[in-house]
Amino acid sequence: MFSPLIVIYLFLAGAGCGTFVAAVFLSWRARSSAALKRSLGRVALPALVASCGMVAVGAACLMLDLGRPELALDVLANPLGSVLSAGAWALVAFVAAAAALVACNLGALRLGRGAATAVKAFGCAAAVVVMVYSGLFLSTIWTLPFLASPLVPALFVCSSLSCGGGALLALPVLCDADPRPLFAEIARVDAVLLSLEALALAALVALAANDPLSSAAAARLLAGDLAPAFWGGLALAGIAAPFALEAALRAPDARVCACIGVLLLAGGFFLRYCLCMAPFVGIASYL
Repeated sequence: MFSPLIVIYLFLAGAGCGTFVAAVFLSWRARSSAALKRSLGRVALPALVASCGMVAVGAACLMLDLGRPELALDVLANPLGSVLSAGAWALVAFVAAAAALVACNLGALRLGRGAATAVKAFGCAAAVVVMVYSGLFLSTIWTLPFLASPLVPALFVCSSLSCGGGALLALPVLCDADPRPLFAEIARVDAVLLSLEALALAALVALAANDPLSSAAAARLLAGDLAPAFWGGLALAGIAAPFALEAALRAPDARVCACIGVLLLAGGFFLRYCLCMAPFVGIASYL
């Protein structure tokens, strides 16, 4: 069974990378919006610090789960040896890029416009690799047929990006920034991400329910011991509620935006918790 540290790692790595990509996307959109540029100016540095910190803490959780630090060195020593090795190097590359941009914002590092753009692009590329590899690694564990689907990496990418938007929605209440320009940009994109996540999740569970090797895992989510986390934490609080709020509201204040952000982050956590816990059922369930 995956340990709680693995679930925390998957959540923090995905949310951290999603926050970075969302911040870079908004910085691009801010070129044509003075209001968005002002709001982003207040939350950009905290967003970069949060993204770098979440991924770093997530990586530390992964190290603790390994129990032996030398195993991590073995993984890094062979970058092309496996999906896990490629993902580990992507984590290192992402943290380096995010830390460089934090240093630039603090004035500790000077980069020209072109170099800063290159670092942003490099960081986004590394972030996407981390998002994909986390789900891809789970989908290649042949002993867990429930996760052996291309829908798992797709879910991780959509969820990570949605969590990134959630983190940025939560920051204005802490940074005294106007949340309305951020909300207008994030809500449009997040509606698509949540729709795709809901469709991919429904397809994954439906396919699993009709597969003899995965039906027990699907049953745990739909009506078993994981049903409260699946229906309450993921489907309702993590997908349906923020989707409805983003569709209904036009100019929410900072506290409402923070609530939506927390719901999105909670949904990201429960997605990983449900996917990691569901496959582990008694052997009798497959007989």
